[in-house]
Amino acid sequence: MTHIAVVGAGMVGLASALNLADAGYDVTVLDRKGVAAGASWGNAGFICPSMTFPLSAPGEWKNGFDAVTNKDAPLALPQPFNPKLWKFLTTFTLQMTEKKFKRAVDELAPDLKDSIASFERLKDFGVEGKFNHSDFTVGLGSEAELHHFIEETGINRDAGVPSVVETFDPREKPYFTDLVTHGAIVKDQAYIDPPAFVQSIADAAQKLGVKIVTDAEIVTGHVGADAVGLVDAQGRSYSFDGVVIAAGAWSDELLRKLHGKSATIGMAAGRGYSFTAQVDPEYLPTTPVYLPTTRVVFTPYRGGVRVGGTMEFLDPDAPLRPERIESMKRVASKYMKGIDLENTTDHWVGPRPVSPTGPPKIEALSPRSFVAAGHGMWGIAHGPRAGEQIAQIVKRTLK
Repeated sequence: MTHIAVVGAGMVGLASALNLADAGYDVTVLDRKGVAAGASWGNAGFICPSMTFPLSAPGEWKNGFDAVTNKDAPLALPQPFNPKLWKFLTTFTLQMTEKKFKRAVDELAPDLKDSIASFERLKDFGVEGKFNHSDFTVGLGSEAELHHFIEETGINRDAGVPSVVETFDPREKPYFTDLVTHGAIVKDQAYIDPPAFVQSIADAAQKLGVKIVTDAEIVTGHVGADAVGLVDAQGRSYSFDGVVIAAGAWSDELLRKLHGKSATIGMAAGRGYSFTAQVDPEYLPTTPVYLPTTRVVFTPYRGGVRVGGTMEFLDPDAPLRPERIESMKRVASKYMKGIDLENTTDHWVGPRPVSPTGPPKIEALSPRSFVAAGHGMWGIAHGPRAGEQIAQIVKRTLK
């Protein structure tokens, strides 16, 4: 039986392993820590095709100025001059034209149209994680912000992604403060509990025979004509017939080790933060809530809410910066009622793999080497479909 390694035990890696095992391959997943230990664990769990856009929208460069002048800005650039980061930011900024943005939207549209259905198909593999169909509630601070949001969702609708948005009086929602003056409901989206759901994929994969090896950080390797050799930080050597790199923000480092600099995506680690808070039952949201101006989200989570937000460009392994959590708390207190912000738990930071051009890289690098990475903030939402795609590519390519 053909033996495939998948490097990365997040949503994308495990969905890839699941589909490869179903296709008849012997699959081993190797992860530097464990299941959902990277960007998957603290993700907000939004599956929202109507609201998913490439990050390189025209005009987004203005957030760079806000990052310097506003400590509560959604974007943070905390590190001193870093040539690699500024090269990424330069390339990223050059994508912020109408033409390039539209091309990225059109490229992502098939994934968006299929994202909810791709989660439903996971049930066929025995994945038992709870998948919550839900409308999303959006809180805005002015009529201009509301019109901008409606226009923004129209971008995906024009690309063929179903998008139904209804307006409402935010006073109907007990949890909004008076700063929220306009509201929108985005119909027919979904959300998950990310760590629980990703673990359910791991469980289903193991039932199909997938082996998951934790504490297996790959430090070197070689892709040859007949086999792939990998060595982890424990000194353990592995031999496979093929390898799929799905290691999120660490993928470029692995690609460089296996294939050289030319194979890298040029990603940056766009680190997101989250924490868990309890909510007075009177104010507990029953749907996910999004505040577009501040880019802070609130997801129903284990009896409370998971509060997520920010985009911080920093080394993927840098420690959590408490000031980013405090910034999100300040935003939450301004716009939402009833959240206990004094006793928050699960303070988390995770690096999202942001591609400089927008869409992810899902392709064969050689007859035995493959990559599925660069999904940015949307690895959770696009992971099931990415797993299907990479399995199809492996079947066509690996002989």
